[in-house]
Order: sequence, then structure tokens, then C-alpha cells
Amino acid sequence: PLPFTEEALRHVSDRVSRVQDALGRRILLENVSSYVAFKHSTMSEWEFLAALAERADCGILLDVNNVFVSAHNHRFDARTFIDGIPRSRVGQIHLAGHSRNGPLLLDTHDHAVPDGVWELYRHACARFGDVSTLVEWDDRIPKLDVVVGEAKKAAKHAANVRRARSRKRA
Repeated sequence: PLPFTEEALRHVSDRVSRVQDALGRRILLENVSSYVAFKHSTMSEWEFLAALAERADCGILLDVNNVFVSAHNHRFDARTFIDGIPRSRVGQIHLAGHSRNGPLLLDTHDHAVPDGVWELYRHACARFGDVSTLVEWDDRIPKLDVVVGEAKKAAKHAANVRRARSRKRA
């Protein structure tokens, strides 16, 4: 975690630019799940991430579960975060499950994707359109058919959003 300040933005965008120059290609930066906030922050995480993507000319790997977890932990509106991310910068979306530890949600990747994350994913699909999506499951890994089922749910949610958008245009 870092404070969302102009100084941090300059520092990180410089580092991202260097990495991209060394690789000769654009990279995607993932939003983190967080459990602490800095008093010195002068902007929201989504404002910071959007500005970083613009300055460094990089993409964003939007982790919807991380948005959900951080929104709960820091009491902000997760949809506001999604709406603050530039459409053209999102190159991939991640989904995962999380755990509760007292009042906090922890990004543990050890459960199925919960309903609230699916709801936020549908909102992200409506905003960003067809974006490659990956379901992460890194601990307490179930049988393959369960994980494949989660991936199929993601595809179904995205298809439903596409159909709804098509009907609105017609």
C-alpha cells in the first residue's frame, strides 16, 4: 500500500515507464486489496490508478474482488471505483472469493466468487464491454469442475450484459 498522492504518482509512473521501456511493451497494473489507508492521500485509489495509467500509458488489470474487498474495508462505493476507471485502459478482469476476518474482508482466493462480487462484475462488464476475465482460486482449491463452473458463470454474466446492451440499442 502507498499513499495516493502526487508524489507517489510521479514515483510509480516513472517506474512503470521504465519497466515498459525495458520490455518494449505496455503492461497491465492490478489494483490491490487494502486494509489500511493513509491520512496523507489526496486522491481516491481509482483517481490514482486512472492517472497512473494515463501518465505511464499502461493498462489496468481490474481485480473486481479487490475493489469489493477494499470498498467494504474502507467504506466507499465499489461502483464509484469501477466508474472512475477509464474504459480504454482495462485489459483484463480478475474475479475471486474472499474471507471475513472480524469486520474486515480478506482477499484470500479460497472460496467461490460471492454474489456481491458477481453483481459488481456485471457492472464492470456493462462499463468495459468484452474484456478477458480470469477466475483466481489459489487456496483450498476444489475439484476442477468447480473452478471451470466459476469460469462458465463469468462467461454467462458477461453474455447476459452484452444481450441487455444490444436490446437497449435496438
